Amino acid sequence: MSASLHAFPDTLSFRRAGAVRSDPLTDWLDGQARLVAAWRDRLVGEGGDVRLIALLDQHAAFLQEAREAI
Repeated sequence: MSASLHAFPDTLSFRRAGAVRSDPLTDWLDGQARLVAAWRDRLVGEGGDVRLIALLDQHAAFLQEAREAI
């Protein structure tokens, strides 16, 4: 079984050009951030496990950093 590599466009070239754009990666990151926030809010509202809530907070921070790196 062989693995294939996929080429992705250079997102930094878009950033350098100052273009505002929406692409599958930023859309995905934004969607994941909304999903994490919704689950975190639900867990907080239901008195959920504080360890899980803390992990979701960390994941939300990671997603935000990833989004800002684009």
